[in-house]
Amino acid sequence: MKVKELMELIGETRFNFVKNLIEDGMSEIQLLANENVTQYTADVVKDQSAYNLPSNLVQVKDVKIKDESSGYYCPIPRVNINEYKEK
Repeated sequence: MKVKELMELIGETRFNFVKNLIEDGMSEIQLLANENVTQYTADVVKDQSAYNLPSNLVQVKDVKIKDESSGYYCPIPRVNINEYKEK
């Protein structure tokens, strides 16, 4: 269904209003549709910079390291790998 057809169906004439409603709805669906999210843990080894990841991995949401003194997980900021390839 096109936006024009939807606008005719609901009787709305404001295109940007309908477009924003559709975009908000799609964003809400994406937030609610995080299925099969699993957690993977690995021990950090001194002087090791690469770690194996699960073979069925689709997307990495975030990476955190547990601070042993406080017991909290500290996020690791993303790194642009292209910066290191150029050096």
